[in-house]
Amino acid sequence: MARRDIRTLDDLRGFLRAPEPDWSRINLLGLDLRAHHLDDALLKQEFDRGAAFLGCQMSPSLARKVVSAGALVIPSRPALPFDAFRSGLYRARDLLAGYEPSEPESYLRTPDWRCYLAAMDKDTKRKRADLGIDDAVFLRLHDLSIEDALDQYLKPRNRPAAAARRVVGIMGGHDRERLEKARDAEGRPTASDAPYMRVAILARHLAREGFTIATGGGPGAMEASNLGAWFAGRPEDELRAAVRLLERVPKVGPVSPRSSDWNSGEWLGPALEVMAQFPRDESDPRTESVGVPTWFYGHEPPNPFASHIAKFFENSIREEGVLAIATHGVIFAEGNAGTVQEIFQDACQNYYATQGPPAPMVLLGTEYWNRDSTASGASRAKPVWPLLRQLGAEKGFAHLLRLTDDLDEIVRFLRDPGPRDTAL
Repeated sequence: MARRDIRTLDDLRGFLRAPEPDWSRINLLGLDLRAHHLDDALLKQEFDRGAAFLGCQMSPSLARKVVSAGALVIPSRPALPFDAFRSGLYRARDLLAGYEPSEPESYLRTPDWRCYLAAMDKDTKRKRADLGIDDAVFLRLHDLSIEDALDQYLKPRNRPAAAARRVVGIMGGHDRERLEKARDAEGRPTASDAPYMRVAILARHLAREGFTIATGGGPGAMEASNLGAWFAGRPEDELRAAVRLLERVPKVGPVSPRSSDWNSGEWLGPALEVMAQFPRDESDPRTESVGVPTWFYGHEPPNPFASHIAKFFENSIREEGVLAIATHGVIFAEGNAGTVQEIFQDACQNYYATQGPPAPMVLLGTEYWNRDSTASGASRAKPVWPLLRQLGAEKGFAHLLRLTDDLDEIVRFLRDPGPRDTAL
């Protein structure tokens, strides 16, 4: 029999109304149990060692009773800037509370930045050397809670399996500049759309087809993808106008060479301006998207265009998870070492079917991902296509692979990628 999570006081009151509440498989998560009527009711209960009180606040008398019964009790730690037993995903307003676009340095007072400092050294960009195992436990508990909240958002437990979201992941370089049009050698706009714009248009098309867009939640191609979903209910010319507004701060990065300070506050400003000018229609499910960033790279703030944010302290959980949730395929826009790593992490999941039947994989950029090996060493191309195709041929998922520059072809392919070998 599965354990039952109780996350709201209303659910707890409903549980207590049962003639003989069975505490043997009950988890109480992040509840304040100190209200007089609740405290009295709980003190009359016969607790079981199978009960768990995680992140709950309770009176000393109730604490003594549940501990003496052998129940598991892990109290909250109010001094930390996060709730280790959070029951839902973040929204941008949660992480960026207190940020004022007119005062870029106000970003350093947000919960997002304070969480980063709780785990990481801002100067070395590495995990804090003085982080005690007691606080580290709460970092891991937080990530477990977020993982559960993400799963509940994508596959609600009170709805049939058919109601699960059709998730498509879009990966790509964090350094892709916010540009509508590509630039020539002199930096002048051309007639061609820039990579950032193309990714945003693609994400908008996919969202309008009913797919839920999932990204790594950061800047560059990730932001472009969440932005495209934000505009799923709006015409393309408004999306283009938004990108032109974002161009004011093209990318996030150090304020000067070798500086540990970044222009995060300046970079966020145009995004909030776009959100105010083009508010998301929250009644339109097509505009929802997921960002899965990490405080491991917390010097890069999360892009606020993701309607739901699953932010993790542990990057390895985040990297594996963002690919695992993309049940209907992953698109890889141009990127560097991180994107190459994600390609082969996804290929590994398909190769060994560790997350179920193989899912489609699309490489966006034929020259970038399949350039001849004799190309100039100065080229930034990453010719991974031949190896990926070989892996697909070995394990029977080659038909789920595409290399293309055509955005419409990608939409058609993900809409109907062909049969999947469920035996895998």
